[in-house]
Amino acid sequence: MRVYKFLNQQFALKSLHERRLRRTRISELNDPFELRPYDLTNPSERCAFLITRNELARHFGLLCFSADWNDPVIWAHYSDKHRGLCLGFEIPHEVVGNQTQRVEYISNPLPFPADFARLDDRTRKEMVKKMMCTKYRNWEYEHEIRTWTDLEEEFFDFGEVLQLAEVIIGTDCKVTTEEVKLTLGSLGDAVSVKKARAAHKTFQIVEDESAH
Repeated sequence: MRVYKFLNQQFALKSLHERRLRRTRISELNDPFELRPYDLTNPSERCAFLITRNELARHFGLLCFSADWNDPVIWAHYSDKHRGLCLGFEIPHEVVGNQTQRVEYISNPLPFPADFARLDDRTRKEMVKKMMCTKYRNWEYEHEIRTWTDLEEEFFDFGEVLQLAEVIIGTDCKVTTEEVKLTLGSLGDAVSVKKARAAHKTFQIVEDESAH
């Protein structure tokens, strides 16, 4: 599975140089509804649920990706108004489906599970999985894919699980292809580097083939 990480110029070059990505904590995300896709109107249910949510947030972090790199809104929001870079990674199929999942987008909060305190382990795990990968539909433009990890280490190194495959330089980014390749070092031969531009016929970001 190919996934894309949008970063500003500083952090993108730092990640390429160090060959790792920083894990994100739940408390650092920009949506107050993270891990709470349920109707929490009932005070007692809300209290019990938030205890579970906060416990998860203490132990797990995540890497957030997008399924594609062509949407100009994502570049604007997550890559410093097109002045940053986008890193493309290949995640092996055997990893997808367990820790790595596509986000599901919904219009209204889900009904809170009946007898929450007495759920069996299997049902509780399914509930946690839904918590981790369900968001309000107005975030749908992100086409988000998430990899959940523990928080024992702050960074996740590039390697077999997270294989760097391409680097896309934003339309207004001043970093050159040569500078990116120099930062990649020994990875340079295996990683595609390209420059982005605004498309002529659609509202998309595409490769600027004239930049080669």
